[in-house]
Amino acid sequence: CTNTDMFRRDEVKTKHNRAGSNKCHTNSSSLLLFRSKTIVALLISVGFVYFLSFLNVAVQVHELDNHAIDRTWWLEQSKIPRATATDRSSSSSSSSSTSALHSNSNDGASAANNKRQNYKHDGNVNQRGVVHNVPLALLPGIEKRIDIDARAREIEQVIKEQETVSKPKKEENAEPPKPKMRRPNFRANPYGHMVSPEVMLQENNKSAEQHPLRQKSIPEDQVLTAYAEFNDLSTWNSKPLPIRNVTAEDLVKTSFPRLNSCSKLPEQWPVDDYPDADPFLPWIHDVFPTDDGKFIQFVAQNKRRCHSGTTPDEVILLEHTAPQVALFQHVPLKKLKSSTKETPRYRLCSHEDADLESINTRFICRFKPSGDITFSEFNNDYEWATYQKGQHDMFNEHGGDNSQIHTSQLTFRCPVPNHLIEQVKTGESVVNDWATIFVDLITVRTPPRYGPPDRFLVPHYATSVRTPEHVLFDPQKEWGEEHVLPTIEDSGRWENIPVCKPSLMTYEPQALEGPKSSEKVKHNLVSCIWASTGYATRGNRYAINDGQRRLLEWITFNKILGFDHFYIYDNSGAFTNQSSLEPIADVFPEDITVIKWPSRVCNNNPNNVDSIGERSSQYAAETSCRLRFGSHVNWIGQFDIDEYIIPMGNYSSITPLLKKLDNEGTKIINFASWRAWPRRTHINDPEKTTFKNDKIMCNRKIECFELSVKKDTTMMEAYNCDRQKPGEKSSTMPAEKQIYKADYVKHHLIHYSTITESTNLLPLQFKKKFGSKAKKFPDPLSRFGNEVSEGLMLHSKSIARQDTAGWKQNCRKDQRGVDQCRIGFPWPEGGSNATADENGWEYNCYVNPRIDNYFAPKLKAKLKE
Repeated sequence: CTNTDMFRRDEVKTKHNRAGSNKCHTNSSSLLLFRSKTIVALLISVGFVYFLSFLNVAVQVHELDNHAIDRTWWLEQSKIPRATATDRSSSSSSSSSTSALHSNSNDGASAANNKRQNYKHDGNVNQRGVVHNVPLALLPGIEKRIDIDARAREIEQVIKEQETVSKPKKEENAEPPKPKMRRPNFRANPYGHMVSPEVMLQENNKSAEQHPLRQKSIPEDQVLTAYAEFNDLSTWNSKPLPIRNVTAEDLVKTSFPRLNSCSKLPEQWPVDDYPDADPFLPWIHDVFPTDDGKFIQFVAQNKRRCHSGTTPDEVILLEHTAPQVALFQHVPLKKLKSSTKETPRYRLCSHEDADLESINTRFICRFKPSGDITFSEFNNDYEWATYQKGQHDMFNEHGGDNSQIHTSQLTFRCPVPNHLIEQVKTGESVVNDWATIFVDLITVRTPPRYGPPDRFLVPHYATSVRTPEHVLFDPQKEWGEEHVLPTIEDSGRWENIPVCKPSLMTYEPQALEGPKSSEKVKHNLVSCIWASTGYATRGNRYAINDGQRRLLEWITFNKILGFDHFYIYDNSGAFTNQSSLEPIADVFPEDITVIKWPSRVCNNNPNNVDSIGERSSQYAAETSCRLRFGSHVNWIGQFDIDEYIIPMGNYSSITPLLKKLDNEGTKIINFASWRAWPRRTHINDPEKTTFKNDKIMCNRKIECFELSVKKDTTMMEAYNCDRQKPGEKSSTMPAEKQIYKADYVKHHLIHYSTITESTNLLPLQFKKKFGSKAKKFPDPLSRFGNEVSEGLMLHSKSIARQDTAGWKQNCRKDQRGVDQCRIGFPWPEGGSNATADENGWEYNCYVNPRIDNYFAPKLKAKLKE
């Protein structure tokens, strides 16, 4: 060693001091010069090699990089299985086999099978409580597009280095941010509630963690498990469809031991840890028994809609997730004569040849421990609904079918075997908050039927439709006469899905007590709410964190209107563990049911970009609420906590209006939605929170401010400045919201009743009920509320800081602004020829006297109580 070594001087001296040696000698200047030249040459050589590697990696990063998808979607978001450090260094033999796997990553299916057989399924629990039992290499086919572990580490390192270089200097010594959605240089809203807004633009990494004292171990054979199966999409063009040659050893096992409580199932279900490697597995968000104990209900989302853009990486995703749309289409099955209870076997067939119980199914349901088999049923026939809507194609190969919002969501159910119905109905099969009955869900895997929706309708509908012969789907030609499905153990599946208690027993046990316990309907008018303490707006442009204040006011107001219960799906956990909506719910213990719902929105883009937004968490929450509790209510009001229904005319509440709708046979009433502006007189002084010449804070180099509503007023009163007079909104509205009959609407998606009882009628039935000239859409039993004599909706959507940019110019009559004015300057009562006030602020909205004179004082009085 030498203490003149310019690279390792301090380290060498330290090492020698520890060893008690001071024998470092000074080398001659010539030797030092020689070593220096050698080191420089070595550095240049290594640098050149890394430069070439970097170019190769950069190409990979460029191909994957996209604004709509995280650059590591295939590592983190898609959850493509990867080995852990423990797996890679377990033994010398495994290291050598690992090298062999990397060197032969493109050798085809036989090599892939060897990889799986050589892998030891030890399992490794990650921070979200998920056990990944996976081989080092990816499944064949996928690995051709995305390289395996070594390449993944290289690209990860490059990305980290790029982020480090691009980080602002003032953050050099700061803790590195989580690799999630984030906006730099956020400043907390001084009028926020418990959570600073920058938190709202970060996904919560700890939402799935449990306190150690709350963890509960369950037997291994009861742990929720996904068995992912490789899908060779190249066989889809073969006719007849080749039989799947797959065995249990080929499946990739992922366990979810974190799910260990029936009462916390929606909170613990691994929505955000879905095994994307196998898109034939339904993306389940919720599962529960129906109140009569006859079915296990599933609520799933269409994962293919999460990324539907036209960039190269999203095109790859669309191709990979094509099996998701096949799940919306039924298949008929025939039980083999050789089938036994221990080893049930089935084959694909025509409607004519199918068994009655499996003529219209997609999933095989296996109940455990009894081993009983049933076949899934769709809540709605998606093919018929698409045909009724007049859509030319149900799905297409290139994914351009997002306009059909009813196929955003997959709802189906498994019939409960007769001898188990009573146990499920009474909840007696749940012991110590955990199930004793479980169901496995095995997907029947076939290619999607692209093209017209009437190609292969079930006989019930097919007989009433004249489909051209050349369009019809021929199962014998497409599948063959002897297409036998693999055994259950050899098939990709969800396993050990717990059968918990019916929803009222879990969330509203008080509703089952007292004199009305025998009545099926417990509530007249309820609200299903997906909300959080704060949220990120579409496009993640900015964060809003006024959820607690809004919810308190909104619940109080709607109790005045006649809502008698509220189901809150609290999405706060998707962003933070610091707060929730429970403190507000505790104010109304008899009126609010809280379901913790931390699952994330899979695509929060706006709707005017290439890969449009898909708010999966919100859609699933709404449907979960309708299917869990809808059978116990008459009406459901579908509104957000910034949307206020204002009774008009002689109405001071909603209840009399609902009675009127019942008498006239109306099942759905619509209210036009248009954004209102907050009145300048009801917001805090803009000068106190103004940002000047700050492009980061204001989105442009122009003055903006942090808008907040005064504490001595309410949100409803502050935003009482609609851009249209009552009665004019429905003619120009961009959207609508509804109150609807829970037993009539069969599928609802935020703004619209997409499938109803009328939708499901046969043509002759529809004609007989509504006449030959009646239209299927909009629904013949729906109508808009009269805004003058019945009611209207005030949409008090928050105004973010960025949307106030240039407000002084935008809102003045004599100045040309850069955007529309989003601050309310109401037209004076009684009419006036003037278009601006004495200070030059241009009038842009109308005050509803009904709110200021009646409902606002009433709300304030209730809030004081």
